[in-house]
Amino acid sequence: MADASLPDGSTLAALDLGSNSFHLVLARKIKGELSLLKRLGEKVQLAAGLDDQGYLSEEAQQRGLECLERMAPFVRGLDDTQVRAVGTNALRAAHNAQEFIQRAQELLNIPIEVIAGREEARLIYAGVIHTSPKVGGRRLVVDIGGGSTEFIAGEDNEPHLLESLHMGCVSYTQRFFSDGKLTEKNYQQARLAALSELLHIQKPFLGHGWQQAQGSSGTLKTLSLVAGKGEFVPLTPKNLHELEKELLKNKSADNWTAYGMKADRARVIAAGLAITSAFFESLQIQEMHYVEGALREGVLYELAGTGTDLDIRERTIKSLQDRFQADPVQSDLVNQAALYALQQVASAWGLTHPRWQSKLGWAAQLHEIGLSVAHTQYHKHGAYLLHYADLAGFTRQQQCVLAVLVRSHRRKFPASEFKSFSPEYQLKLQRLARILRLAVLLHHSRPDAALTNFQLEVNNSSSKETLTLQFPEGWLEQQPLLLTDLEQEAKWQAAVGFELIYS
Repeated sequence: MADASLPDGSTLAALDLGSNSFHLVLARKIKGELSLLKRLGEKVQLAAGLDDQGYLSEEAQQRGLECLERMAPFVRGLDDTQVRAVGTNALRAAHNAQEFIQRAQELLNIPIEVIAGREEARLIYAGVIHTSPKVGGRRLVVDIGGGSTEFIAGEDNEPHLLESLHMGCVSYTQRFFSDGKLTEKNYQQARLAALSELLHIQKPFLGHGWQQAQGSSGTLKTLSLVAGKGEFVPLTPKNLHELEKELLKNKSADNWTAYGMKADRARVIAAGLAITSAFFESLQIQEMHYVEGALREGVLYELAGTGTDLDIRERTIKSLQDRFQADPVQSDLVNQAALYALQQVASAWGLTHPRWQSKLGWAAQLHEIGLSVAHTQYHKHGAYLLHYADLAGFTRQQQCVLAVLVRSHRRKFPASEFKSFSPEYQLKLQRLARILRLAVLLHHSRPDAALTNFQLEVNNSSSKETLTLQFPEGWLEQQPLLLTDLEQEAKWQAAVGFELIYS
């Protein structure tokens, strides 16, 4: 169901910057549902441009940028409630990924988010369930990408197991077939390497079980088509073995283009077949059906649902609070005060967009999760958990934002922690941190109700970014502990060039 806040007729776009191919899907909201308008896809093989040191070559970057230049007209004019672009394994792995992302963002004029492997798996599952017939009982979904392969076991709309393994048709081609030659030896080496990777997930997936297995990638699409000699058929251990025999006999997949395989996939299909054969054996799959939906459709449908009660991020926040036993009452009080403060300064500080309210609210709700590790330095423990955990619905950058806000909610103001963000974004995050710090400080004594008897004013004309906090006349003098906390807070903010005035 499309987001009710988007007017009927709105266009939505999802851009998937994959390790092998870039894909764009466009849809229009019609009577509350999404109608697909256009699909675009180009083989870019970004992962093939990763060198031995993990740097993305200029040649590979240019391939990607040229592709995006052709896709840019389709997203031009859409705002950030209508379009979302995500990067996957190659951009997760590249040490210089930010260099490419910056160039791509300037070209597209939209942000590009690099998502974690399990988040990629979750979105793939969402894409499959929204674009394929309803399946009763449990299902297994597999997607072979250029640099990784995602495995998801779930039931109905809910994924239960999410895994992303470091094996893909491009990365395995580079690793085992880099000279362009196909032999029994290097094919079996690729297959054994995949079997070794699969040992990490074999037991839990077999324990979960499924009634139907579905494959959603270009590799599995091609294998299904070739196995059926030009028509889609379910993949089975028998027809996969026949494909292996034919491939090794011919030492090439070039003749498979007669059955509908695209010529540019011939170079990577041997690696894709080795991976497929391995996971069929490891997970004891007897039959797998190809389905059209994948990551880009998952991104599209989730974009359409963002802002509704089904927002996966809200469920993730609640799950984290439960998992790390954060005090829900205290979190709610801090959240109320933080959002009350934000309302007063949002316009002056450029924080009016709903995204800033979401970031501040999430950080307020999670600011104490580090207490589950230890009381000492718990703000640092909380930041570590948020930085490195797999958080469904959140991109890597969003996790970094939550981590830095939680890290900076108490004690010395860690200005250096914000330096990884762009200067403009850095300042806005520091402003959010100042708001969160005050909200936490006001509830240091853990009261029964939220403290919102204050007014805030800002003065941006000063280099110190003065923030003035005012309470009802005579009230603060009756709060000696709070007064002491504010004195210390003013010193901490002054140490990094900010000014806090209170009365």
